[in-house]
Amino acid sequence: MKYDENNKAKKRKNTILLLTLILVPLSLFIGIAASAIGFTAWPLIVPVLFILCGFDLYLTLFSSLLVDCGNALVMTVIATKHGQINIRRGLLLAFFALVWIAGGIFLGKTFIPGNQEFFKGSAGIITVIIGILFIIKGIKNKPPRGSKPKSINEPLTGDSPVDVVKKKVGFRRFLIYAGVALMAFQIGFFGIGGGMGYAISLMLFLSYPVLKATGTAMLITFCSTLFAACWFFFLIPESAFLQLHVQWLIPMMVGLSMFGTIIGAEITYSLTERQINFLIGSVVVFAGVLATAQKLIIQMIY
Repeated sequence: MKYDENNKAKKRKNTILLLTLILVPLSLFIGIAASAIGFTAWPLIVPVLFILCGFDLYLTLFSSLLVDCGNALVMTVIATKHGQINIRRGLLLAFFALVWIAGGIFLGKTFIPGNQEFFKGSAGIITVIIGILFIIKGIKNKPPRGSKPKSINEPLTGDSPVDVVKKKVGFRRFLIYAGVALMAFQIGFFGIGGGMGYAISLMLFLSYPVLKATGTAMLITFCSTLFAACWFFFLIPESAFLQLHVQWLIPMMVGLSMFGTIIGAEITYSLTERQINFLIGSVVVFAGVLATAQKLIIQMIY
């Protein structure tokens, strides 16, 4: 009996050590990816916590949202400091998003319990394609020979006049609401962070430069994930918190990811406009490949 207890304790200790070795670099990388384009923790964190750690699914989604929320908070502060954020537009869109998040959560309560296979991993094909598009954008954005590379970290002097913005983006400015609604619904329905989706929507429909899009998107993401995480928290069964490693794994992931965001922002805000596209492309492609590899490994083991 004593031997069995010692053996179980040893296995538990080895499992916790293995999870720590996996989650430490993963959390740091997620933070760096979040600083570049608002990349969500969902495709990398959810399979690990749900399958390897044996977390309750709602606890898993809550943890992923908490990581995204922490990263979004850090980037909102940094973007504000550098003047790369539209606070008024961000808060307006965040308020608009809350309605769609609530709708997603309401419908997700019937989808999640019966479709747990969906949360065991995701193919990163679309993510890889998005990353490749950013790399292509960086290649096309080559400055003329002899000209000085344009720095992307130039503080904004204020929002563009309304008439200039309307002339520049035309009818596209109305499509931003469709983009935000779609991403917000996914946040509630699947527990996905949505920062990169928000940022890309701001680039496509309002012609925001990369850093301003990311900064504004992270303000929307902070409000969105905080709201969604609060809802998911009350869906978690009390028994899910009884596992000892739950009590320190979640704070560790959130803290390390926020630290990774700070490091990533230091790098990102020192680059030129062309370099930032290469950075985003490389990080997003790597994240997509990693998510796909992770899914295949989990499928082979389980």
